[in-house]
Amino acid sequence: MKAVASFGIVNPDTSGPGAFLRAAKWYWDDLTDMFPAAGFSSIMIPMVPNTENVSRNGAPICTASIKTRFGTPEKYLQYLNDKGVENIEAITISAQSQFNSLFETGLPIEKFFDAFYEHAEDTVEALQQFKGSTLLVSPTPGIGFLNQTFQGDEAKIQKFFDDAAECMNRIGENCKKNDINLAIRNEYWTLMRGAEINDFLKKVDTNLVSYAPDPAHLHIAGVNPVEYFKTYAKQAKAVCFTDTKFVDELDVYKTISPEFPQDGRLQRVYYDLGYGDMDFEKIYGILKDTDFDGPVILDSKYSLDIPKAILRMRTFWNNLEKNHAAKEVK
Repeated sequence: MKAVASFGIVNPDTSGPGAFLRAAKWYWDDLTDMFPAAGFSSIMIPMVPNTENVSRNGAPICTASIKTRFGTPEKYLQYLNDKGVENIEAITISAQSQFNSLFETGLPIEKFFDAFYEHAEDTVEALQQFKGSTLLVSPTPGIGFLNQTFQGDEAKIQKFFDDAAECMNRIGENCKKNDINLAIRNEYWTLMRGAEINDFLKKVDTNLVSYAPDPAHLHIAGVNPVEYFKTYAKQAKAVCFTDTKFVDELDVYKTISPEFPQDGRLQRVYYDLGYGDMDFEKIYGILKDTDFDGPVILDSKYSLDIPKAILRMRTFWNNLEKNHAAKEVK
């Protein structure tokens, strides 16, 4: 197993620590220094589609912004190497980010999956230059957005679900051709939520498309993460470690703000790794038992204290390895 630290620890879109600084290159320069200082040699970057606005951003959140700041992906990798980061092991893209970009590009929803495929194609090319192995994809936008777009028409939403599967197969073919693994994610607020991932995997070619279980999102959607890791660990090319205490008491997954609930007594979805309720010792043991040797994406998503959360990720991983080794000795 290879621990890969996620830049998803920062939310580049909304308010939070350093909200007015995150478009500055120097902010990300400082952040990048922190990961190798905490012992991480590989990173994962969440990326969004290239648009005119994000291309000017100092954050490495799309291929265009990286080319604007560094010239080429290879030069960005050299910059990371100089700081002590060996590679970008994985990039994650989401259909929600693609959906958000429609407001800027004016692309009709009928062209959605063509645009999403092009976004994936662009990202795979960058991954090769970053010496990475894995493209993580969230296949559909949020349920709340789709209900608005299709006015609750179940037939249209089902077709969108089927089209998403077809798109993943296309992306998977391109990934395989370029020696990149495609793994899909299961956020609790998309059409992949909870047990729905089982139906989706029946629609894709599993020779091209793997599944990266994500414990926090499985838990919030009402299924047991440990059981899903038992079921899917052998096919996994990558897995995600996320933590939570959130209980979706008000069906937030149906809203257009599922990651930032506006009502109810519970309004924080993500926790730093080790500070939520997930049983990572069992999950880690399952991965060890199945000889999983892919990247484990450590994702303390949208942390409230970035430097401390990076150190907490290292402590979290060290403790998992130490505790498992102690059990094996016994």
